[in-house]
Order: sequence, then C-alpha cells, then structure tokens
Amino acid sequence: MLGMKEYEQDYIDACRSRIESQIAVFYEVAQSARDHGDADVSGLEGALESLEYEYFNNMLIVLDGYFVHRLRGVEGKDGNALNEVRVMTRSLMENGGTMMADPTIPLDPARSVLRLEVGAPVTLTLQQYRRISDAFLREIESRFSHDEV
Repeated sequence: MLGMKEYEQDYIDACRSRIESQIAVFYEVAQSARDHGDADVSGLEGALESLEYEYFNNMLIVLDGYFVHRLRGVEGKDGNALNEVRVMTRSLMENGGTMMADPTIPLDPARSVLRLEVGAPVTLTLQQYRRISDAFLREIESRFSHDEV
C-alpha cells in the first residue's frame, strides 16, 4: 500500500469503535477477576497491573498499525499525538519498552499527551491509553480526513 494522505471517516470511526471494544473487554476481564477472586487476592492486583501494561502497550502498536501508512509529510514533525505514538511504538518494538529519542521528531515531553521523558519506561495504563488514543484519532481526523466529522 502506498502512503496515505487521507482516510475515510468511516474507517476512522471503525477503528475508534474497535478501540472502545478492546478497552471494554480489558475492563470487563479485570473487573470480573476482582469480583470473583479468592479472599486472598494479594497477587491479583500485581498480575492485573502487569496485564494492563502489556495489553495497552500492545494496543498502542495496534493503534499505530491502523494508520501505519500515513504520510509523514501530512503527519508533520511538530510533536503532535501522531508523532508521540510513532516514537512510543518504536520504543516498544526497538528499544525494549524504554522511551527513546527520535532525531527526526522534536518531541517535547512537557507538550506531549503522556509527558514521557526519554529513558522512561513505556507502561501504559487504561487511562493513559485512552488519552493517547483519543488524541491520536483527533489528530488523524484533523490532518487526514476531509469528511464531515
């Protein structure tokens, strides 16, 4: 597939719907585990926390994958949410989950959605994933969709 300058609003909406479904599934599983746990749940919260990080780190890679062919010229290099997801995804896949610098994208943590510094672990919670995915999809709509929103 060639680089994408535009995505149909229906495609963006379908991606948003899949993201919401995947968030709901995680929440339901976590809540069910808490509701049906034994009286001794000392290890449960730690296991759920680890699952949450793994799940939402992987969901970030999925989110980026939905729009992997977006043209960098349209995406820009101004530290927007698209840039942030690009850098975090690379950090997960190429840097062992530690936030890395990208010399082509000036990402200022103070202006970013999640405020991750270079060298920080990328361990996304449900709330962080929701914030970054919402910002990412708004930026996709702003830069890559010309349909009515």
